Amino acid sequence: MMAKRPRVENLRGPISNGPMQARPLVALLDGRDCSIEMPILKDVATVAFCDAQSTSEIHEKVLNEAVGALMWHTIVLTKEDLEKFKTLRIIVRIGSGVDNIDVKAAGELGIAVCNVPGYGVEEVADTTLCLILNLYRRTYWLANMVREGKKFTGPEQVREAAQGCARIRGDTLGIVGLGRIGSAVALRAKAFGFNVIFYDPYLPDGIEKSLGLTRVYTLQIVLFVSVMLVLSCKFRL
Repeated sequence: MMAKRPRVENLRGPISNGPMQARPLVALLDGRDCSIEMPILKDVATVAFCDAQSTSEIHEKVLNEAVGALMWHTIVLTKEDLEKFKTLRIIVRIGSGVDNIDVKAAGELGIAVCNVPGYGVEEVADTTLCLILNLYRRTYWLANMVREGKKFTGPEQVREAAQGCARIRGDTLGIVGLGRIGSAVALRAKAFGFNVIFYDPYLPDGIEKSLGLTRVYTLQIVLFVSVMLVLSCKFRL
């Protein structure tokens, strides 16, 4: 059984008139983009940039002394990886998903795991709508024809190039998982005329009324009714 690290009740500690203690070491494990966090951390911690693909590439000093870790999505922290850190107390995933961290093992080791739930919500929702609109209006194929220098001499050529275009208004868009991203997609889709339905067994009743959406209570109904489907939920095998 893994030994649980002692809980730190007071991270700041008592005020002392003696010599200042060394700043805690915080490591950005993968990548080097820490532009948002640095203004906050620079006055209270020493920040190490590891730019690692795995824990085997992380310097021994970080493994032995880091009390905090920031990470993007590149590196994966398994139980064995987490056990290499001797003083780690918290991991912050710069993003919403924590599927690249063994959260259970971290808890057993006394390491807190945090994420940034609102990271990239607007950008992901915008991109989702772009992909949906492209499938309906075939803008990608039309743009490629223009890029390749093909000329349209009449409406028949345009009609042939855009074969498969469909009207959006009135079609049903199904969303599985109405979290931050799912809600943002739903509101954008409504503006384009979609009839938006969703399935999310974890939300309380009434959320559909506040957003003006239609709620269904089985995944089968979403799959049967929807013309287009958006999966905005965690994937688990």
